[in-house]
Amino acid sequence: MFSIQIPALHGKYLKEFFESIRGQTFQDYEVVVVNSGGDRISDLVKEYGFKEVRRGVRLLEARYLANKESKGDYTLLLDETRPLRKDALELLSKKLHDMVIIGEKELGDSVWIKAAQLDKENIMYCNTPEAIKGFALPRLFKRDLLNSVFDRLRKGLGEKFSQVIFPDHELIYYEASRLSSDVFVIKEELIYHYGDASLRDIMRKYYRYGKSLKVLKNTPYSFMTSVSRKKRRICVGGLKGRLILYSLYLVRGVPFLIGKFS
Repeated sequence: MFSIQIPALHGKYLKEFFESIRGQTFQDYEVVVVNSGGDRISDLVKEYGFKEVRRGVRLLEARYLANKESKGDYTLLLDETRPLRKDALELLSKKLHDMVIIGEKELGDSVWIKAAQLDKENIMYCNTPEAIKGFALPRLFKRDLLNSVFDRLRKGLGEKFSQVIFPDHELIYYEASRLSSDVFVIKEELIYHYGDASLRDIMRKYYRYGKSLKVLKNTPYSFMTSVSRKKRRICVGGLKGRLILYSLYLVRGVPFLIGKFS
């Protein structure tokens, strides 16, 4: 059985996400939602009959609480902006590994959504999976592995564990990679994503990311505060593709650095 784990705060796309789960061709799953957003999310979770943990927590702790309440052998780490293709669970049930990186498709047609899609393609086809860099992140984990990962993160971060927002998923992948080398890549786009369509939304998000990164200082994960670890190879789109991607990285990177050093 799959345990689909969702931290929910805003709920904007949650109904669409739930519909994508309900419509799966493979139906052996449970959904665990950690609700940090209020009554509207609670009502929606109850409407679909999924499991709810209602706690006002930050992202890494929300993922820990969801995992704690799960019973499946394999876990999908998702969020409310990532609905699934209808055959996603069926295909994943035939590709079970300790960790599985899954192709994603951006939804929308703004210039920034198209740039983000190009970035995803570049990561998937031009860069090998490396936990230390955290480009392509596994979404599917063997739950026994995830249990051990959270034990290690809680020990390593101590009281800061409950303060981590970003990079929650990269921390999980990093610790998982220290316990297992069984990482499988599915390049097919089984996950859809509602990303940031405007310049303002991108800059606000990455400013918050940079600011939240500071919690890792003086922890075993302080190396993740280094910007240089994110250097990647670009091999898609020719010169035009490079210009698009460098523009995207600039729009993300400047507010990130401002947040980091503010």
